Amino acid sequence: MQRIRNLSSRSKLLLAGLTVLAIAVTLFVWFEVSQSREELLHFVKTEAQVLVEAVGSSSITTVAANSELERSILDRLRLAAKFVEVRTRSNGVADFRAIAREISVDLLMIINEDGTVKASNLAAAPPRTSVDPSTDLFHDVLQPVLRGEYSWLAQGGMRTPWSPERLYLFAQERESGSGAVLLGISASAMLEMRMRLGIGRLLRDIGTAHSIVYVVLQDDDGLLTASEGVEEMGSIESDGFLRSAWKSDSTRSRITEYAGEPLFEVVKRLHFENQGPALMRIGLSLEHVRSIQQRSMHRVVFIAFGFFITAAILLILLHTRQRYGVLQQEHRKVRSYTGLVLDNIADAVVATDASGLITVFNQTAARLFGLDPDAVIGRPCREICRDDTLLLQQTRSSAAAVPYQENQLTRPGGERRTVAVSTSIIQDDAGEVETIVAIARDITEQLRVQEQLQRKDRVTAMGELAGGIAHEIRNPLNAINIIAQRFQSEFVPATDAEEYLQLAKTVRSEVQRVNTIITQFLEFARPPRLNLEPCDASRLLHDSLEVVRSQAMQRDIRLELIAGEGLPLSADREKMHQVLLNLLQNAIEAVGQSGMIKAVACRRGANVEITIADNGPGIPEESRKKVFNLYYTTKATGTGLGLSIVHQIVSEHGGDVSVTTSPEGGAAFRILLPAAPAEPAVT
Repeated sequence: MQRIRNLSSRSKLLLAGLTVLAIAVTLFVWFEVSQSREELLHFVKTEAQVLVEAVGSSSITTVAANSELERSILDRLRLAAKFVEVRTRSNGVADFRAIAREISVDLLMIINEDGTVKASNLAAAPPRTSVDPSTDLFHDVLQPVLRGEYSWLAQGGMRTPWSPERLYLFAQERESGSGAVLLGISASAMLEMRMRLGIGRLLRDIGTAHSIVYVVLQDDDGLLTASEGVEEMGSIESDGFLRSAWKSDSTRSRITEYAGEPLFEVVKRLHFENQGPALMRIGLSLEHVRSIQQRSMHRVVFIAFGFFITAAILLILLHTRQRYGVLQQEHRKVRSYTGLVLDNIADAVVATDASGLITVFNQTAARLFGLDPDAVIGRPCREICRDDTLLLQQTRSSAAAVPYQENQLTRPGGERRTVAVSTSIIQDDAGEVETIVAIARDITEQLRVQEQLQRKDRVTAMGELAGGIAHEIRNPLNAINIIAQRFQSEFVPATDAEEYLQLAKTVRSEVQRVNTIITQFLEFARPPRLNLEPCDASRLLHDSLEVVRSQAMQRDIRLELIAGEGLPLSADREKMHQVLLNLLQNAIEAVGQSGMIKAVACRRGANVEITIADNGPGIPEESRKKVFNLYYTTKATGTGLGLSIVHQIVSEHGGDVSVTTSPEGGAAFRILLPAAPAEPAVT
């Protein structure tokens, strides 16, 4: 019996101990869960505060995009109002519903000066035939325009009797009479545009994170923009917590419900320059908090599991920050790429409207025409391109685009450039011509290089042909020379000996002259390797002028040298001397008596430019493209080799030679040679 009592006491003691242990374990678990919940909520609050600060800072920098959007919408509405007046003047009372669809507005009205509705895009007559003067619509928007205080006025988030939702309204004074044109865009359409661009795009991308339920930016009038899936939220006025946050600059947080699910919301008031205040609301899901609480209950048994929870939370934080960093980087990359593309457009782009007024004139076009874009916009294209170089008038009159055509453009100052032009036509929904776009590219240098390559190919081919023929002629020519020499030395006729010897001497002399020409052909076909050495362009030009000075003095020709200092070249001195003498000799023969020859050497970027100009009769334009061709000459006794050899030697030096008209009216030969690096000074 005593044993039974002892067992009963032990059982009660064990039961009490188990109960106490259960209570202790329960209290411990409750404490751990409560502590875990507090810690988790504190961590979520800290994370949310960091996120709202980061998103707020990014929103302030990104809101400029929305400002540009607002200005763009305002410009579009101004143009739309003018378009409505034009259509009304030309077509009388037009189909306003079709016009509203065409210009993408939800409300379109013509308001008389007394506030009555003259015309509307509504399906039937408007519920009110006039605007109530006591409403904000009349007082804030219409009345200042109707009184002439403003030519146009815009107001967002207004209630009207013609739409169940708020409208972004724009009123503009009529040009053709008294009254105003009233346009309206629904708040939902404005919200959709904001969500697609600027800060709306930013919030939408951030809102795709798994732990973020919504990101909202709102003011007194309602939603400014929000993440994807959010169409409406409670107003600030109807929520005491939001009203308190609206009046404070500190970050506020609370646990609330959204779509029947609890979440953690962080709210902060932001200040945007020129935009007024707005409330940033970020809702974070508490789903992961509940999950961590459940796992925390097993932490009593599995202590180590807590480390994985902490690691998971840290991973989420790092992942969120990493995604935010990637978003910032991609945003900067897109802006940088867009700016780079716009800054490096190589083609001139000019667009006109259907009446021929210029609407687009980019910087490349400004450089090509030498005009200021701001002074060109709005002017008729025929004033800019009197000869229709850009084919805009032709395209408008024929209603057919030009795929490709090369035209000559005369720039201010008389410089002629070759441009490749293509045009395209943009039509409206009715198939009428709305805009004509011309794209022009300056291909002058491209054609010049192409011409030089073709000339070089022709000269090379003709030189090789001449070399082959000259080689075949030289063998029989040597035989003739030997026979003539033997006739001269070994045979003496009985009569007319003196005449015989003179004829033999003439044969040998002519054979020698032909042999000299053949030698020039062979040198042209197989030019010797250049012996490059440092030399100065000024010295080369000076030495060449000294060689021809006596010949010039005999003809009373004045030689003028203009040369700068420090014009180093890496060139074959003898070959370049031959080039300069050839050009100077041609100039002396061209000017005749009492002429003038000017020799100029100067630095031109990375090149050295040498110019030989005279005041002779010049070279006709049709002959300038042929003067460097092999065998082309205008002289009665010329061989056509001189300028071909000049072109060949300059090309072998990596340079370029061209001919133009000199300021004095004669010919000007210009040589461009790569400048050699200056030798370092010896100390």
